Amino acid sequence: MIKNWKFWLGLAISAGALYLTLRGVHFDEFAATLANAQILWLIPSFLALLVTLTLRTMRWSSLMGGTPFWVTFHALNVGYMLNSILPFRLGEIGRAYVIGERTTVRMTRALSTVIVERIIDLATIVLMFVVFAQFIPMPAQFSTAALTGAIVVIFVLLASIVAIWQAALVEKALVSLEHRIPRLNSDAVIQRFRDIVHGFDVIRSPGKLALTLALTVGVWGSSLFVAFFVMLCFASARLDQLGFMIVLSNLGGAIPSAPGGLGVVQFFAKQALVIPFRISDDIAVAFAFVWSLSQQLALIALGFFGLFQVGMTFTSVTTKSQKMDTQTPSVETGK
Repeated sequence: MIKNWKFWLGLAISAGALYLTLRGVHFDEFAATLANAQILWLIPSFLALLVTLTLRTMRWSSLMGGTPFWVTFHALNVGYMLNSILPFRLGEIGRAYVIGERTTVRMTRALSTVIVERIIDLATIVLMFVVFAQFIPMPAQFSTAALTGAIVVIFVLLASIVAIWQAALVEKALVSLEHRIPRLNSDAVIQRFRDIVHGFDVIRSPGKLALTLALTVGVWGSSLFVAFFVMLCFASARLDQLGFMIVLSNLGGAIPSAPGGLGVVQFFAKQALVIPFRISDDIAVAFAFVWSLSQQLALIALGFFGLFQVGMTFTSVTTKSQKMDTQTPSVETGK
């Protein structure tokens, strides 16, 4: 792991982001802000996090065809726990491995639904960014990035829909590529493609599509209240400010970084609060660290509890995840 250049690149980016986040902060005022925080607001924030995880569990279970709730819940938390402490987002593979070992759903099928889930979340985040860009004062480059991101997301979604609609033609194309690329294992690629197509079955069923969209709205709505209650620890809270902060920090979280997006998430959260809303650096940075780290600590605890509940060990899951990492596509997103 430590010989992988991506690992060191992530650490370098995180270190730079941490420096930029803390630059200009008055540490005596920062310490006073933390000392005076009304930490009891972390209790409803944690409850809102549990609601978010419950809705994510229901959505993921639906995408996989109806896996048992508690196994899916624990697998999801194991994945988030691994993402918080290990590089390369191995948690995405880890949670699929738990599902493959503890349900009738194949690991590759579970991993494909993770990809589908992430595409849905990315589309939601980018579209939210476009909406915020219309009425929140921000630098011109942010507005340009919002428009560019929206175009890319729309293109990806349309391409996915066409590929699913014309699945038979795509499979024929993959078979023909094998003759031109001898090292291509078309059978394995076709099976992966079929798994992804199956994961997008929600598009073919109006009922499942409506359920997925409703759960997605619930996921991001409850995530907003996780941040809302944390902000009340330090100052009055506004939903528009925190909504924009969630959008920007999740987009920034896709950048390679240390485990848990350390530095990068806090940097984008700070920028989202300071630049358009003029919140003081001390409050913005204190909020960013408490908001992100409180969630990660909760997810780590829930993840280890999940391992115990499904009867698996940290070593077995991480070993399998690292082995599969070189055989599966990467999945980038925030929580």
